[in-house]
Amino acid sequence: MINYTKGDPSMRKAAVCMAVASIMLLWGCSGNGQSGSTDNKASKENAKPEPVALTFYSKLTPAEFENYIARHVRSKFPHVTLQQVEQKSATMQDLITAGNVPDIIWEGVTNLQTLTPLKVMADLRPFAEKHKFDFGKYRDGVVDNVKSYAENGEIYYLPFNVFEFALHYNKDVFNKFGVPFPKDYMTWDEAIALAGKMNRQDNGVQYVGMRPPLSTNRMQMQLSLPYVDPKTGKAAIQTEGWKRLFGTIRSMYPGPSTVRSFFDYRDEFLKQRTVGMLPDILQLQNSDMTGFEKEGLDWDVVTYPVFADKPKVGAGLFSDGMVISAGSKHADLAFQIISFVSTDPEVQLQATRDGRVTALKDPQILGRAFENNPSASGKNLKPISSLSYPAAFPMSDFDRKGLSVVESKLKNYAADKGDVNTLLREAEEQLEKAIAELKSQ
Repeated sequence: MINYTKGDPSMRKAAVCMAVASIMLLWGCSGNGQSGSTDNKASKENAKPEPVALTFYSKLTPAEFENYIARHVRSKFPHVTLQQVEQKSATMQDLITAGNVPDIIWEGVTNLQTLTPLKVMADLRPFAEKHKFDFGKYRDGVVDNVKSYAENGEIYYLPFNVFEFALHYNKDVFNKFGVPFPKDYMTWDEAIALAGKMNRQDNGVQYVGMRPPLSTNRMQMQLSLPYVDPKTGKAAIQTEGWKRLFGTIRSMYPGPSTVRSFFDYRDEFLKQRTVGMLPDILQLQNSDMTGFEKEGLDWDVVTYPVFADKPKVGAGLFSDGMVISAGSKHADLAFQIISFVSTDPEVQLQATRDGRVTALKDPQILGRAFENNPSASGKNLKPISSLSYPAAFPMSDFDRKGLSVVESKLKNYAADKGDVNTLLREAEEQLEKAIAELKSQ
């Protein structure tokens, strides 16, 4: 071996150059083209995504769809075109039959049971895991209640907005009879006792202290009452919980009564103004309260009534939101879209200010609910969202039938056409028969 470290300095310099050249040669060989591969990868990452169109099935008006969904998606995903398919144009079954299942479905959470038999909903958990989506952004109880519509913990739905509930009251009716206004966090028993002071006639006009909510499912969820025993699959209506619900609703009527629709009762409160209190979805969300104020309605709200053993537990989760179709070719992108509009602070703030109140627990957004509604000014809205969601319990495919059966028996009970034990037994028998028939189909 020749020793280049001694002797002529020029020889030492040549040795260094040869060594460096050898190292560079080895580096190039061992790299096996990695530099080119890295360049290709970077090129792919920087490439603009191909334009794509997704279909969005919803009951929103075209103006609402553009305002709350489409324009935000265009800004965040400029390569995406959302094509709205209005629900009034076709049923989901029609779309499935025609092979035109939409990529995204807008639906109310309590209507998920109508989609279950169609097997059209994709489980969102794998997408959430991939994109590190944080379900903890939502208010406590939201995700658990969404899971209650699935058999094995699947999450089929992300909320866009939730519906707030309140006890509305007419100040003029209270003042007319010298009754003190209701207070936040009243129990049902306290509210009903207060209502009893206004069940009277005055100058030939019948006044009623309080009307019941739109649907039995408000109290049913508040008490976490299943229609069907999740362990046995049998109807489960002959229980103390259901007996309590029947008694509470019956006591809202001033006497034996022919039950009319909630919308009749709402008109009594908003238009005829002969009802003292109305417990249900906050009417700022679905009535022109500014118009009714101009016509003379003087109103305010307190928190939705609670049961004494469930303090600060409100009505169940009622919400509008989004589902991804199981057969969508763009399911991953669809998840990115629905998770964006469901949780983006800017999107949610705008919707919340308009009255589509966020499901997020962000107090900065919640504190600005209904800002764009003139009728909200001066109203007692801050405590409304302070009630918690009830404990989740398993829903079943037979709940809609259960609701129908129960409400028919409640009408009989309000009219004194049967005792509560007999009516509950009949309801359970009817539901059990319906379950057997549906299972045999």
